[in-house]
Amino acid sequence: MPSVVSLEAMKVPIFIFSVLAGFALFLQCLAPAQAADAPFTDPVAYCQGVGNVDAPDARYTGPAVPDWMVPALYSKEEIKAQKSAKVDPARAVVWRCMGGKIRACVQGNSPICGKANQEMKPTTSMREFCSGQPNAEVIPLSVIGHENPMIYDWTCKGKKPVIARQIFTVDARGFPVELWKEIAPPPK
Repeated sequence: MPSVVSLEAMKVPIFIFSVLAGFALFLQCLAPAQAADAPFTDPVAYCQGVGNVDAPDARYTGPAVPDWMVPALYSKEEIKAQKSAKVDPARAVVWRCMGGKIRACVQGNSPICGKANQEMKPTTSMREFCSGQPNAEVIPLSVIGHENPMIYDWTCKGKKPVIARQIFTVDARGFPVELWKEIAPPPK
């Protein structure tokens, strides 16, 4: 006759199974956080792992500008012209992660790839410039400052600095949308 296992005898195995299943679920929940902290050598995997970061950090250990990024941002003619002038086209490439994707910008001699200056209040320098040059059509960057890209063109209306127009929009992280391009390596 088959033996019948009592409910009392099953309590211990059920308890052990429940504890192990709970621990396995706990470890699964931790996996994405651990993956984002692991070192990455591939920018695609890095951005997928970290989601959003304004510049590669210590978790990214690959090349500063992987070779595939240059042709993703420059035409063949631009690359050829820079190389013939003995300039490395990668020198001006900056990249970051947004929404798990790679965004890149080509930064020339001024820091146009940083977070945008969204200030709508004129600076003291702007007010002084307009006082000395009433009705100037443009307030130059040398007066406005170009530590960060400006999203507004400024002009002088009489002796008062005013915004002439908005020239850039900003993304959710504060960078000028028009200066950043989503890129990916070419298909293999």
